Amino acid sequence: MNFKKITNATFQTIITSALLSGCSVFMAAQQKGVDVNVLAACKTRTCIMNHGATPIQTTKNKSGSIIAETFQAEIPSGSAARAAMHGVLDVATLGIWEVAGTPIEAIKGEKQNYSIKVTYASDENIINSMQLLN
Repeated sequence: MNFKKITNATFQTIITSALLSGCSVFMAAQQKGVDVNVLAACKTRTCIMNHGATPIQTTKNKSGSIIAETFQAEIPSGSAARAAMHGVLDVATLGIWEVAGTPIEAIKGEKQNYSIKVTYASDENIINSMQLLN
């Protein structure tokens, strides 16, 4: 009879830890944002926008063509290695790690942005120069 109680307790612990685990793992694994080096390799306005940067300020000349633009992009976040570590800690602590891991990932997962200023050649889609603002 004691063996049955131990088996039930172990089973309940495993099920509970499986249900509790996952939030911090999922949060750590989410890949968001774009590296500034990826945007620096772009040669066109379309490329920058396809990578998720959004224009926040546009300067036009007298004829209405865009001559400069400031874009805002999100700093990359998310890591497969960090997600794996959360998974290992979840299993090792039978799910208790979620109590600490989820708030840690919530703080770490806050969006951080940077801005770039782009000047265009005579064709408003071709980039002439790019400058990191912050």
